Amino acid sequence: MIPSDTAANLNFWTTVATWAVVGATVLLAAVAVFQQTIRSWFYKPILKVTVTCAPPDCLSVPVIRTYPGGPVIGMVRSDVADAVYLRASVTNIGNESARNVEVYAEMLTRKRADGSWARVPEFPPMNLIWSNLGSMYFPRIAPEMSKHCDVGHIIDPTRRFDFGEENVRLRLESTEVSLTFDLIAKPNHQGHIVRPGSYRLDLMLAAENARPIRRVLEIELRGPWYPEEEQMLRDGVGMRVVDA
Repeated sequence: MIPSDTAANLNFWTTVATWAVVGATVLLAAVAVFQQTIRSWFYKPILKVTVTCAPPDCLSVPVIRTYPGGPVIGMVRSDVADAVYLRASVTNIGNESARNVEVYAEMLTRKRADGSWARVPEFPPMNLIWSNLGSMYFPRIAPEMSKHCDVGHIIDPTRRFDFGEENVRLRLESTEVSLTFDLIAKPNHQGHIVRPGSYRLDLMLAAENARPIRRVLEIELRGPWYPEEEQMLRDGVGMRVVDA
């Protein structure tokens, strides 16, 4: 016959062991159910945007258009014009790949003569496009990797009309440049094409699995067109990231 105190001890430790097994089972079940949430506490993408007004961020890239023409039905012809593209570099400084990354142009403001900033009402809030893809989303940016997003481009003003980038409401001279923002869709009222001046573009960067961040690009568009890339990016236009 087992002494009563021994039996009590056995029951106690049996109960402890049982609850330990139950607790471990519950814990494992919770980890299985919430493993993605738990993982996101330690592994997550972090987006960062930088700009250098020089290659490889900003550079000269010819624009090309095709149109019907020629002695044979169905033949097309092409035309080329010089242009300078302004691009932002989006880097993932986190430890997890960022999925379906997008850059949203939320608002454009222009500097007034008194130094204040006024919203450009014609500018439509819309996503910018990814360089070389022309899409709204970049599928995946791995940790420590960077991808370029097109902010806008400046075409040789003497070719602006030929390429459908003449905002007639601006009444610009043929020697004055304009800046065309590279939005995912081109509005019919051409509010995405602006005259020379000082601008601030409010951006929101987001991803499927990353917290959104806000950044502001300050763009200075002087007015003259310079055929040489280096001079155009030095004397004709400037872009930098400023505090949001």
